[in-house]
Amino acid sequence: MHGFEQTPLWRHTLAPQSTDDPEREPREHLRSAYLQFRSTVEPLAAEISRSMPMFTDHSITHVDALWDTASLICGESFPLNAAEAFVLGGAFLLHDLGMGLASYSGGLTAIENDPQFDDLMASALARLRRTDPSARGAALERSAREQTVADLLRLRHAEQAERLVATTFTTSDGEGFYLLQDVVLRQTFGSMIGRIAHSHWFDVSDLRAFEQPQGSCIDHPTSWEVDPLKIACVLRLADAAHVDQRRASPYLHAFRKPTGTSHDHWYFQERLTRPRVQADRLVYTATRPFGRDEAAAWWLAYEVIRTIDNELRRVDALCADLDRPRFAVRSVAGADSPARLALYIRTDLWEPLDARLRVSDATQLIANLGGKDLYGNKPEVAIRELVANAADATRARRVHEGDYGGAATIRLSSEDGEWWLTVEDHGIGMAPETMVTALTDFGHSRWLASDMLNDFPGLLGKGFQPTGRFGIGFFAVFMIADQVEVRSLGYDEAPRSTHVLEFRHGVTGRPMLRQADFHERLRNSGTLVRLKLREAPRTEEGLFQTTNRRLSETELLHSRMTRLCALSDVDIKVQGPDDSQPVRIIQADDWRRISRSELFRRVYRREEASHLDRVVYDGYEKVFIDRARDLHDPDGNLIGRAMMASGWEIIHPDLRWMQPPEASIYVGGLYADEIKFCMGVFCGYPLTADRLRAFPLADSAEFRRWLEAQADSVGEGKWSDPVDLWYAGYLARGLDASAPRLPCAQSTRGQLNAHELREWLQGRGEVLLVAGASVNWFGQAGRSTQFFTFEGIGVEIPDHALIVGLNPAWFYPEEVRPRPRDERFVDAVEPPSGWDARTWWYDTGNFGSVGLVVRTIAELWEIDIVEAVNLMEPLAMQDDCDHRPLLETADGAGLHVTAIRMRRPGTDDIGESR
Repeated sequence: MHGFEQTPLWRHTLAPQSTDDPEREPREHLRSAYLQFRSTVEPLAAEISRSMPMFTDHSITHVDALWDTASLICGESFPLNAAEAFVLGGAFLLHDLGMGLASYSGGLTAIENDPQFDDLMASALARLRRTDPSARGAALERSAREQTVADLLRLRHAEQAERLVATTFTTSDGEGFYLLQDVVLRQTFGSMIGRIAHSHWFDVSDLRAFEQPQGSCIDHPTSWEVDPLKIACVLRLADAAHVDQRRASPYLHAFRKPTGTSHDHWYFQERLTRPRVQADRLVYTATRPFGRDEAAAWWLAYEVIRTIDNELRRVDALCADLDRPRFAVRSVAGADSPARLALYIRTDLWEPLDARLRVSDATQLIANLGGKDLYGNKPEVAIRELVANAADATRARRVHEGDYGGAATIRLSSEDGEWWLTVEDHGIGMAPETMVTALTDFGHSRWLASDMLNDFPGLLGKGFQPTGRFGIGFFAVFMIADQVEVRSLGYDEAPRSTHVLEFRHGVTGRPMLRQADFHERLRNSGTLVRLKLREAPRTEEGLFQTTNRRLSETELLHSRMTRLCALSDVDIKVQGPDDSQPVRIIQADDWRRISRSELFRRVYRREEASHLDRVVYDGYEKVFIDRARDLHDPDGNLIGRAMMASGWEIIHPDLRWMQPPEASIYVGGLYADEIKFCMGVFCGYPLTADRLRAFPLADSAEFRRWLEAQADSVGEGKWSDPVDLWYAGYLARGLDASAPRLPCAQSTRGQLNAHELREWLQGRGEVLLVAGASVNWFGQAGRSTQFFTFEGIGVEIPDHALIVGLNPAWFYPEEVRPRPRDERFVDAVEPPSGWDARTWWYDTGNFGSVGLVVRTIAELWEIDIVEAVNLMEPLAMQDDCDHRPLLETADGAGLHVTAIRMRRPGTDDIGESR
């Protein structure tokens, strides 16, 4: 006899009753059929552990234990007849079988052919790369595939359970069989058993689909009607509440060695004893307290018990509403607070205070982080986020349909003295429930939600990459507006299904969802966002943040949106107050094929520039046409068109106080950030959720290739002068390029590149590296360099001195590529005062132009870097003493400069080799 046959629920229904039981024969029939059903399922349930080894027990042991847990929850007087018990037992048997690959006739191939497989695989790869950016190749692919298979098995197991009663399995000799072999019972109850097994994955509210009872089997007593709703409730409660030692054997834990959250699941369930019933509550206890190192497992137990409590309460409410029998157990002791649960599941030497991160004032958080506190005083970000959403929806429809060329349209209009901004798309649109979650749940990204993957399978697998990924962008609209209206029509829906979500008081009021009036209906799927601007657009606080009257609102709209959307892969249209109809300003992805001149003018808009800026842009346009080069990703896709620029190429010497130029970085085709000492455009990826920091997509090899090519063109170009060359070298080496043709140091002979530096060093036993921040200089092509104090007084530089930047810049963001550090000096410690060569080299000196200079010195002196650094003599302010060398000046006053002196081993005091 099996253990479950001793449970009250079994004994009252399927077990033999009294000798004069009038229903003995049909009861024996059901009991025999169930035991056969169970014996056939048992080996299939054992296969689950092969597919999901990290999960707690889902074998026949778990199924048998559900009879016991259900008995506790139902109580002694719960009305359940033998036919209902048989159906319940069948649902117990089937409900988790879909978690094993063996339950799928097609095995792994069936899972890999699932419409969501590619989406989940793409998501797993992205997740693993975020966890370990260095992960590559077959190992990464294998790990992502394993995660995807596990995710899909868990996602599909409930619906697969519904199919299994009608599935034919085949023995080794080709004979077919069913899990439930009794034909009459399979035909009578098979469909119901499958649907109830599926239902344990439903939301409680969806159980109303089982509201109608089924009449009795023709071979059963009339009173043996079957209520599927009642049975579905028993299944979900018993399954939810079964968390104890029977599901987490310590021996299996030792063999499988689960990690992460799986480990915590095993750990807490291994400690929980069989729950008991006290009044109308389940009471969970543990065999021993949870210590400090086991706190994570305790908190997971708390969350699981809260879930069980919530299930019990919701099911009880459903049964009360539908006049169904109520269960004996309706809540869990201690679920209402960690301190109360600790009375039953004890902790050791720590207090279970609920110190989770929480938001006390969600409205204020959204107002802050959705607006200026996140994005700063940048109202144009509000348009960018709306356009990003519109572009994502349009791109999603294009991927889904395979051929769709919709546009995002931006309108600015004045109505009765009020300014209105509208952004519209004809993408996939949103159903009413999606509008609510996507536009009111701060931090919820619709593109990664399960309903999106279900409604549009294959999007991620086909390469769809949404620009908006964090669920915060829409809230940027409240920086510029309080009154916002969103109309949307879901894909493949009729116009009458258009719904409107209205925000009448920003984030402080409760939004209202309603069906669109006739005149508000959208004729095609898509979304329209309309907002009343808080300030007139052409004010310092307005959308354009300008009081310039030279351009109209329409001209400003065209200019700003052209630059903002310059790399968009969907068509962009705008309509200002002076436009009779929308005007297309960007054709999808045309930046890849338009001329360099047109691209330059698109990004560096001349309409709003001052006369001086326009002169500068006219000069730079010529340089850009001559020097800009393309960047590509590993698949050969164009991801940049740019050039290096110091900022002085075409600037008159009298104007060299101007800021260096910057290239624009675009994320999802929309402006995000800039990179100094370049001009042009780069496709990039965001470094922050607000997309105000970004970096080019090019990998280090491609970026270095482009930099080296730029360095060569700068060194040979007709536009280059010594200042231009100096800053180009500064940029290139700050991005880890060698740039051998660009200068790395200044000498009395002029600028020195890598080859010239080697020639200059020949025969020298002493070198003085003078900090470039100590002196000013001026150079012209073909002439020696002149040095000055910052007051303009001439300085005499010793013949053995090199002017170098002792603190080079590292232009990569640290999260993209940390600055290189020489780990041989990792133990070096900065002294309390003064300057130490070893710490300087470890943190700063070993890259950039100065790194190239020091390595060249070490190579020519035939010493290693460690010895070279140890030879360095810092000449700086040290311990209130001034060790800086004094250089002669034209006025006789002299100039103290910070420097590093290096003497070759075996060199005398006057710098000559012995």
